This record gives sequence, C-alpha cells and structure tokens, in this order.
Amino acid sequence: MTTVTGGSWYIAAKPTSYSVVGFILALLGGTIFAGAADLLGQVGLAKLSGGTPESVLRLIAGAVVDPAAIADATTVLAIGAAVHFGIILAMVLVYLIAAARLPLVNSTPEISAFGYGMILAFIMTWIVLPLRWPDQVPGTAPLDIIVPLVRHIALVATPIAITAKLAARRD
Repeated sequence: MTTVTGGSWYIAAKPTSYSVVGFILALLGGTIFAGAADLLGQVGLAKLSGGTPESVLRLIAGAVVDPAAIADATTVLAIGAAVHFGIILAMVLVYLIAAARLPLVNSTPEISAFGYGMILAFIMTWIVLPLRWPDQVPGTAPLDIIVPLVRHIALVATPIAITAKLAARRD
C-alpha cells in the first residue's frame, strides 16, 4: 500500500516468506513460465529475421557444444533447450532469494519486474553473450538496445515476478 506521511511517499512492505513447497513450485513454475515465454519471443524474432525455431535452440546449444559435431539434430535441440531453461532457472532462483530477503521485491512486483528485466537484459546482452562470442559485439542502434530490454522485462522478469508473488505465503 502506498501512503503519504509527512510529505514523503513510502511503500509499506512486509518480508516475503515461502514454504518449502511454495519455493519449489515458484522455482519450477517460474522457470517453465518465463522460459517458455522467452523462447517463444526468441523464436518470433528469429522468424521475423528469416530464421527458424530450430536455429534458436541450435544457437543456444552452441554456447556449450559445437552443434556441427553432433550428428543427431534432436540432441542439439535438447541441449539448447536444457541450456536455455537452466539459465532461466538461475534467474528465477536469484529473484526468489531477493524476494525473500528484500521486502520491496514482492510488495511491488511491477516495479521489481521492470528493474530485474533491465538488469537481466544488461547482463545477457553486454556480459554473457560477448564473453561467449567475443567477435559479435552488441549493437548500439536503438532497436539493438530496446528489443532485448523489452524482451527481458516482458517475457522473463514479469513471469518470474508474477510466479514469485503468487507463491509467497499470505500471512
């Protein structure tokens, strides 16, 4: 609840707690929800640029294996999906820990999703991807910045924030 006291705004926030089952459900549900949303977003962007859904998972798999070295295309796609959902699982875990430690995270999930999405977009675009593919420097054109930001806010951080809020205990 937002209130005004003495001329200054503040948000009254209670610490978030999760039961063990709630935490596990939030971790798995958030991973599936955000992972699927992000993967669909990536596939959509690939289709817009003339790519295929398989190319998305093949590119993700390329972070850990050489797709050309594996004869079975299904194995490459499974590795790509496992890497993708593994990364999302780590993102959900960090958010849930933050929600349990910082009262404002689950009290204001809309703001938290926006901020967390910006952090995720920065880390993935400017740290993770350049470390894996040093020859591919992220673009600085407005669309090269806005698209990852919107994707990470809307398709990754928002599903994570919704799942975390739903899984929290209601004391």
